[in-house]
Amino acid sequence: NDGGIVVALFLASGTISLAISVTVSLYELSTRKSGVESDDGNRGHARLLRLLSGWANLGNAAIHLLLLTYMLSNSDNESEYWMEERKLGGIEGPVGLALFNLAAGLSATRNFTMKFPLGWNTFVALAGTLVPVVWLRFLEGGMANWPYPIVFVWFCIFFFELTAVCCSVGHVLIEGASDSKGKTD
Repeated sequence: NDGGIVVALFLASGTISLAISVTVSLYELSTRKSGVESDDGNRGHARLLRLLSGWANLGNAAIHLLLLTYMLSNSDNESEYWMEERKLGGIEGPVGLALFNLAAGLSATRNFTMKFPLGWNTFVALAGTLVPVVWLRFLEGGMANWPYPIVFVWFCIFFFELTAVCCSVGHVLIEGASDSKGKTD
């Protein structure tokens, strides 16, 4: 692959990421209830992180559906990449990841609970880092040899997973600090 195209794909996924983050941030600010700014703004910040975590999970679900569509449309492709993909497994992985990310995203955005999103996002971050077939595979050969649409999808997955885990952990830390602060006052 041409390095310039890979950089352009990375920048494109970063631009999409920034647009989503800014949009969710503006939504949170414009729909914040009065009085939420009390407690040194922590509740508003926790809400923003919860929403960003949820939308990152929803974005991750959507990008896995896009990956699934691309996989199905290339089911007869005999290139080296697609033959290797078929050896690794079928469509069950992307379908399962899409469903779990959808559940985590809905849980966070609808304010049901952050326990499941936190657990799921932490698991994804650890498994993705430690399981060689995931990110190590992408770094070793993906950027150099994979089709450009797949490289783009992986950059988007990277953004969504990183945002989801960082924001869900941040949310829990802020909520915990606010709860313990309220108990000591």
